[in-house]
Amino acid sequence: MAYREYNDRIGGINHWLFTQDDFKHLISRSFRGEEYSNVINGSGVVKGEQKFPKGYQDVIIPELKRRSDFLSEIPALKDVKPADSKVLTVLVGDKDDPKVAASRSYVGMKSATTKLSGLSSMLEEFTSTVTASEMYKKLEEWNNDKSISILMFQLPFGGKAGETIDTTALCNRINIAKDGDGLNQVTLGLMSLGAERYYDCCTPRGMIDLASVYLVRNKGAKLRPDGIASFAGLEVVVAGRSNIVGEPLFNLLKQFDATALGPLHTKTGSGGASDKETQRRIYIELSKRADIIFGCMGFHPYKVHADTEYFFTPEMVKQGCLIIDASTSFRKDGKSPYGDVDPSARAKAAAFTLETGGVGPATVTKLVHQGWLGMLYQNIGKVRKAVEDNKTVVTKTFAKLLASYAGASESDTVGNSEKLFNRAINPDSHPVHAVDALEAILPELMKR
Repeated sequence: MAYREYNDRIGGINHWLFTQDDFKHLISRSFRGEEYSNVINGSGVVKGEQKFPKGYQDVIIPELKRRSDFLSEIPALKDVKPADSKVLTVLVGDKDDPKVAASRSYVGMKSATTKLSGLSSMLEEFTSTVTASEMYKKLEEWNNDKSISILMFQLPFGGKAGETIDTTALCNRINIAKDGDGLNQVTLGLMSLGAERYYDCCTPRGMIDLASVYLVRNKGAKLRPDGIASFAGLEVVVAGRSNIVGEPLFNLLKQFDATALGPLHTKTGSGGASDKETQRRIYIELSKRADIIFGCMGFHPYKVHADTEYFFTPEMVKQGCLIIDASTSFRKDGKSPYGDVDPSARAKAAAFTLETGGVGPATVTKLVHQGWLGMLYQNIGKVRKAVEDNKTVVTKTFAKLLASYAGASESDTVGNSEKLFNRAINPDSHPVHAVDALEAILPELMKR
């Protein structure tokens, strides 16, 4: 069959990630008094437990630091200073407000991880009395500050601000070139359509990355030129339809050729009926077909099953499936973390994430990575020049990626590679193409 030209995104960091021998994405681990095997490792460190082999976060974050240090070796990028590039988080709520306690902990984790990547972390904190007009004024300043690579509001806001400020309207004013957490509805719309865009929502993309590694390494799936596994031929179920997790995840999976079932949600039904028994029947019928289960329901105050608070029970899970569970709720005793999937159901899976050390670290890693990308977007003219200066490396790298995906020879992909290179350096093209290209060739440049 003749080679078919490829015109989507090409490059990124995942092509490098998937080749790292010290990235041990499957580990054995004890959790809540039980022993599990084939746990997908989002991070190699879990507080209070042994040091595991390197996971997703423990490989990518040091690599970003290595790349940050190397930028000064590239003539076109020698003036780019990663340490001067800020990842801004905005936290609104009083210090004694328990509703924002979890947010404070999360912000601290993001800050520490950001610094490890070579970037700077910036926190802007406001009390619950801050007004909408004050927030809009500050947002305009942040949007125009070239030292800020990405910015995000830590939601929800606490206290009075959480009741009086329309955070959707506020987030829609974030400059989409800095919208690293996918809070602007323009970003969400572009992502849902598969259009050219700066960023994806961090949690959905982190979930897809974890699934991609498993599919490529353990199931022999093809790695697409954009660094994501092909989900072709796989049925996947998404549980949950929130604007920043379930819904964008569902749309992304379709773009990567998955047969997406769902998203399942609180109003799922059949023929207009959405009573509890009908919902439960539909949940079971769809989920037990799934090759991959993506859980992002979170805490749900209704009883799906009579005898458990978990959403996915053993009868809903196909033997040998993959489970990526993004939910972490504190139910029952108020202390132990629980996900969407019952541990007895996880036992049927070929591989799965746990409530800690899985999707959470992948989400934070993705956010920091997008801050790193934001730094490059703020210097896109220099990035394009760096890509142009290394044309031979770019075209050879592109030809190799295209040939591998298409099952063709590299000579078949030369023309396509040249075309994609020209797109990357074209000032009228979307900046993502130049940034993806630079990420793809950095490992080769760093060998020299």
